[in-house]
Amino acid sequence: MLSVSDIEVSYNGVIRAVQGVSLEVPERSVVALLGPNGAGKTSVLRAVSGLLGMQRGKLVRGTILLDGQRIDRLEPSAIVKRGLAQVMEGRRIFGGLTVEENLRAGGYSRRDGAANRRTFDQVMTLFPVLAERRKSAAGYLSGGEQQMLAIGRAMMAGPRLLLMDEPSLGLAPIVVQQIRDVIRQINAEGTAVLLVEQNATMALSVATHGYIMQTGHIVLNQPAAQMLADDQVRKFYLGLDEGGTRRDYGRLKDRAVREAERAERRAAL
Repeated sequence: MLSVSDIEVSYNGVIRAVQGVSLEVPERSVVALLGPNGAGKTSVLRAVSGLLGMQRGKLVRGTILLDGQRIDRLEPSAIVKRGLAQVMEGRRIFGGLTVEENLRAGGYSRRDGAANRRTFDQVMTLFPVLAERRKSAAGYLSGGEQQMLAIGRAMMAGPRLLLMDEPSLGLAPIVVQQIRDVIRQINAEGTAVLLVEQNATMALSVATHGYIMQTGHIVLNQPAAQMLADDQVRKFYLGLDEGGTRRDYGRLKDRAVREAERAERRAAL
């Protein structure tokens, strides 16, 4: 469905945030894009959704295909009409509008009123709490409810491919589980998902395939189950200990380098 080939992203014509990244999202799949803060994950999503220009960014090399057709030269609104929507990091809901008004805004690009009504009903079924609070101002929702609203608003566009940027950020563990279950359900109903996450365990538990980014590059590309099963990957790329708890990525990398240097010195003696 989605093919990103050898893309390079720069900001202000100077900073290269993404260098030579390629990845694929097959139809009806969930693909996780992982890595530390600043690795370039959000820049990849912006390149796909056409939002780089809003951050003074530019795709300077490479191609992005959706269903075999180039979308990297299209405006964001045209990309949405091709069947792609994005759930932004930080939710970005319209706090002064009601829940229902936020959802209606998400379906603005669709001209099929019957399809909009069906999707609205699906979102209300998927998120019962939004149905209960449909007339409430979105700004008064809890963090988890706002994240559900952000997902529901994106679903109103009727996407076949959904980009999700850190949907579990700042949420309580029980809400993270709910978001994970929602991703599974959305995917089970036929929508492919490209998921950017810091919570590697959650992301790989729903994904079929994973990519790991570091300093603008893809450094690992494996099936999700293989990533979770590999102790070295868990420690040095995902920052997870044996119990699945996330640890500090930078310290782990520094420790790995120090251990390698000590091993080299021992071998030389």
